[in-house]
Amino acid sequence: MPKQDVSSRHFQRKISDFCDVRIAPIASKQILENIKLFLISLIIYRKSPPLLNGRLDWTTIGDSCGIEVEMTAELKNHLRPALDAILRWLRLPPAAENIRHSKPTKPNHRTPAPTASSTRKPQRLGCDNAPTQPASASPGPQPKPIQEFPEPLFEAVDDPESFQDALIYQIRRFGDSYWQLYRSIIRLGENFDHKTLLSWIQGERAPRSIASFDILSRIERRYRLPQGYFKAKLPHQSRSLNGHDLGDISPAERRRLAWHLPDDFGSLPFSKREEILDWVRRVIISGSTDYRRY
Repeated sequence: MPKQDVSSRHFQRKISDFCDVRIAPIASKQILENIKLFLISLIIYRKSPPLLNGRLDWTTIGDSCGIEVEMTAELKNHLRPALDAILRWLRLPPAAENIRHSKPTKPNHRTPAPTASSTRKPQRLGCDNAPTQPASASPGPQPKPIQEFPEPLFEAVDDPESFQDALIYQIRRFGDSYWQLYRSIIRLGENFDHKTLLSWIQGERAPRSIASFDILSRIERRYRLPQGYFKAKLPHQSRSLNGHDLGDISPAERRRLAWHLPDDFGSLPFSKREEILDWVRRVIISGSTDYRRY
């Protein structure tokens, strides 16, 4: 994957701002974030928007953005300037105008009966593809149903070195969108901010807390990746994790202890955690190990 330069990052911000102004008023929050991720991924990978016979392939674009129904003409008109801008930025020929000539429609003498699909809501599919409890509907086009373990669209022929590149690569490989992935791994009642996941994808931040590492483990499980796949690609490997449950221990001591606690410290029984804390205090913090030299 090509490295991002200043021009790429600046253009990503411009496209994101464009979406906030032009797409946000006519699309749901989920679809807005999906479109942002799709456009930004085109910039990061320096990839042309999907074309069909020289025209924008709106069906493929809609699928890539997690839009289940056909994109409305209004959404296409608002999205097209961003796609044209990406083509210009890539120094590619502009796409032909997609002018749809409406055909005269025959009068419909039948009154269509309401069907299940006309009021269908997004559904979460389990590993056996059995629909679970439907989610609440939101305005605008609905996201695709969720599968617990989606099938990859292509074999993993690359293994990006950086965390951001690897995360984007795996999302694309399994046909997920940013919002689709978020809905798949966040459980009901959890308050993990979707913007945190987006900041990882955009390279603005990296996971550093216990909660974030738990999210990475869920993504690895969803994509059937080796445990610790994403953690091994994170920068600043020597940094300690935030968010350990240390009770009423002072902040200063928390910082010293955090360096020596296992990642799964919070999931261990209380007696085991007390044993680890006692050992760290006695052997490392107050002992005569090399740690005392620094």
